[in-house]
Amino acid sequence: MKERLNTSIHAISLIMVAAGLAWVVWSSQTGMHEMLTYLILLLIGAEILSLYLIKNIYPESHTTFKVGIIAALVILIGVKTMMPSLFTPLTLTVFAVNYMYNFYTDTKRRKGTLKKKIQVKAKPRGR
Repeated sequence: MKERLNTSIHAISLIMVAAGLAWVVWSSQTGMHEMLTYLILLLIGAEILSLYLIKNIYPESHTTFKVGIIAALVILIGVKTMMPSLFTPLTLTVFAVNYMYNFYTDTKRRKGTLKKKIQVKAKPRGR
C-alpha cells in the first residue's frame, strides 16, 4: 500500500511541475525563476514524504540517491542567487533525472527486482 502511495506522490509531483511550467508559459504574472523556486520547495516536500513512506521497503542505494536529489534541490536554491543564468537549466536537469529515476525504480519494483536485502544475523557457536 505504501509503495502505491509513493508512486502516486511521484505522479502528482510530476503533474505539479508540468502545470507550473505551463502556468509560466501562458501567464505573464509569474516568472520562470519564481515558479521553479516554488516547484523546488514542493518537490523537496514530496521527496521527503516519499522517503518516509518507503524507508523500510527500498534498498539503501535508493535512499542514498533520493537524499542526493534532495540535497541537489536545496543547492539549487543557492544557485538561483549566485548564478541565475544556470538556475533554469540545472533545475530542469535535476527534475528530469529525478523523474527518470522514479519511473525506473517503479518499473523495477513492479517486476519484483527492487527489494531491500534482509541481513541474516550470524548465530553464535555453542561451546
